[in-house]
Amino acid sequence: MKDEFFPAGSVPHDDPAVGRAMATIDGLQPAEQRELLRSTYRATLAFQRTKDIDHLVHFANNLLATIRLRGIPAYAEAIRSAPKDQAESGGSLDIDEVLNRLME
Repeated sequence: MKDEFFPAGSVPHDDPAVGRAMATIDGLQPAEQRELLRSTYRATLAFQRTKDIDHLVHFANNLLATIRLRGIPAYAEAIRSAPKDQAESGGSLDIDEVLNRLME
């Protein structure tokens, strides 16, 4: 993949931000990694079908925010330690509780 042609302004493979993002992704559970790939494919497929660049812009912004948040150890721990029964049953998690944990 390193021999691929990338247009001007492309980020190199060894960029420190890419390394940090990959370390964060490596720390995700397989189901979480799969969901990132699913989201990537859905955004690119939506763009291909509609030619609406907003699909890619929104996806890129969401992906960057997700990776940055998941790279914060307190945030990642709050997600890991959130009650599983609420999330799995379709219930919502209390955002104030998550934010309070981050502030501790």
